[in-house]
Amino acid sequence: GARTDVRAELAAEVEHLRGVVDLPIAVGFGISTPEQAAAVGASADGVVVGSALVRTLDEEGIAAGASFVASLRAALD
Repeated sequence: GARTDVRAELAAEVEHLRGVVDLPIAVGFGISTPEQAAAVGASADGVVVGSALVRTLDEEGIAAGASFVASLRAALD
């Protein structure tokens, strides 16, 4: 589910995982804003957004969902 902030330990946890596995690392727990996506994207290889997108689609429709996804993408660029 969506959260209000990104865990402070996340970057260290991602770095620990990099020492254990030789695979891309995607993070997707609680990301609900472009700012959170950017913070996660700074350390992870991928950002997964689920609940926030489903909620936006349900409450505001497809155009709002597309705009939300575009805002996430822009924050990662």
